Amino acid sequence: MTEPIVQATAPAPLPMLVKRRRPWLWAAITLPLAGWAALAFGAATPLKGIVERHATAALGRAVTVGGALRILVTPFSVTFTGEQVRIANPKWALADNFLDAGTVSARLATFDLLVGQPGLRMLAIADGTIDLERSKHANRINWDIGRPGTLFDATAIRRIDADHVAIHFRDNLRGAEAQLTLEQGGRGIIDLRGEGRIGERHFALTGTTRSAEGAPTKFDIRAHTDAYALAVRGEAETPFKLNANDLDVSARGADFAQLAALGGITLPAMPDYEIKAAMSAAPGAWHFSHVAGRIGSTDLTGKLTLDQRHERPRIFAELASRTLNLDDARQLFGIENASVATLDDEEGLRFVPRLLPDAHLSSEALRRFDAVVAYRADAVHAAPHAPAHLSMTLALVDGRLQVSPASVDLGGGFVSSDIFIDTRRKPALVRGDIRLSPTPMGRLLADWGIAPAGTTAMVKGRIQLTGQGDTLREVIGNANGRMALIIPGGMARMAPASASSLDMANVSDAMFSDGESEEQPTGIRCGLIAFTVREGLATADPILIDTQGHVLTGSGELDLRDERLDLRLSADGKAMTFFARPHPVRIGGTFSDPVLERAPVSWFGESRLFGLPLPSLGAIFGFVDPGAAQAPACGPILRGAPESAQRERDEGQRLASR
Repeated sequence: MTEPIVQATAPAPLPMLVKRRRPWLWAAITLPLAGWAALAFGAATPLKGIVERHATAALGRAVTVGGALRILVTPFSVTFTGEQVRIANPKWALADNFLDAGTVSARLATFDLLVGQPGLRMLAIADGTIDLERSKHANRINWDIGRPGTLFDATAIRRIDADHVAIHFRDNLRGAEAQLTLEQGGRGIIDLRGEGRIGERHFALTGTTRSAEGAPTKFDIRAHTDAYALAVRGEAETPFKLNANDLDVSARGADFAQLAALGGITLPAMPDYEIKAAMSAAPGAWHFSHVAGRIGSTDLTGKLTLDQRHERPRIFAELASRTLNLDDARQLFGIENASVATLDDEEGLRFVPRLLPDAHLSSEALRRFDAVVAYRADAVHAAPHAPAHLSMTLALVDGRLQVSPASVDLGGGFVSSDIFIDTRRKPALVRGDIRLSPTPMGRLLADWGIAPAGTTAMVKGRIQLTGQGDTLREVIGNANGRMALIIPGGMARMAPASASSLDMANVSDAMFSDGESEEQPTGIRCGLIAFTVREGLATADPILIDTQGHVLTGSGELDLRDERLDLRLSADGKAMTFFARPHPVRIGGTFSDPVLERAPVSWFGESRLFGLPLPSLGAIFGFVDPGAAQAPACGPILRGAPESAQRERDEGQRLASR
């Protein structure tokens, strides 16, 4: 007998329980989606007040959202999109708003927000205007918004988009303005076009920027005028963080002063130039490293920082050249030579070139910027004796210029100087101290008739002058101080006479012979060529050279105002000779055109008999040199002492001998 099959039945479902769970599940899914969609499509508009308050507090400017506000939330980011967004300008600015845009979108990284880091990663602006302005006074700028390290730190932005955006730029301090148009060329790509002016010079600007999250920003921007061309190419970490030295800037043009004017630096007219450098930015400053190029025919390398955070721009630079062309340096300092009209009895009115340099000492020009520059050059061209290894440190602060120390190798020795110019005074005050170390006479004075071969004598010297004036020529014409050239001793040999009237060989020929200079070296015990300068008039104090056979003396003046000479040189022998007495000579004329002549002989003296002048026995027997010259004491001469000090020493020695 078979047992009946019993089928097991499953427990009955609980329909009421299932029906109760489904509404909650769908609600858990649909409500966040609905809220997310609502925020993304404009339901966040009631939150505008909260967003405006936080943005205003962070930027320090009034921020308003005139249209809808949308918020798009994802697990990785939060994007705020506002319509009719305005960011106000500071009260001193001309325009009411810094930004006035139809649409502004900003995306923040969720992770950055959680850990407290700057979270602004993307910024997009469409259909708007941006007004950038620098004030005329106090050097204030209106784009310094968003504190570093905060939510609105602009340097954290990785990608920027702009479409139909106009940028107006005004630099009231430097008289510059520009108008740029930004158009979107693709995701993270901005094409920019514009034009503007700096002073009276107009320029055009074109370029492209490419930015993306997770990649560096690429720049390719060019600007040009009829006088210069600029190009900026390379990469930066972010669009607003240019501190990686990955940007290359190049410039070329006909006048370097026009390039300097872009940074607010006023220079006189300069030569043409071609320069490139690596550029980076800091708050209110630009840094240029790996500088390489030329100004005129002078090559240039080094680094430079332009600080624009203050009322006057500041320059800090370390520069070097293999070869400095002196003409380029003269243009930098505005140094020029001029001519003066003189009336000649035979030629009438003629122009005589000046040798002493001139430059305007303008307080206005020297107070437009400050600078500290260290510079060196391996060689100097277009200068006498081809100086080498020039080095100098220049400091310009509020119209006071200090060039100290400055040194240059010259003829086997070196010249060091300290120069101070204070243009805050009216007229400007200038103090100069120039020192010549012991230098071989044959090398230093080779162009003045001293033969390098056979000359062992050394020379050293010093010039100390102080004067006031609106130009360098006025300063020299009013200067006070002393100039001295000391010859410690040694042998000197004359070279064949040249065309120069002040050639030492010509002076020697005029004094000692009738056209032939001495071929044998002359022994020099000591010598001093010194002038005391009072109000631009340099009086010989003294000119005294003691040689083996003669004592040379000189008297007269150098007029630094008119650049004229009036010197008389004579020599007295130490032993009696016949028909070999030196002739006194006179040097006159101008610095650029001196005249050398033998002094005229006065056949009659001042004595009279029965009203008639008596003959001068010295003139009659002028061919006889009595040999009564006494060797001077070399101690005061080697110290460069003035003539009064030497007379006092001589009187003291005579009294002591008694």
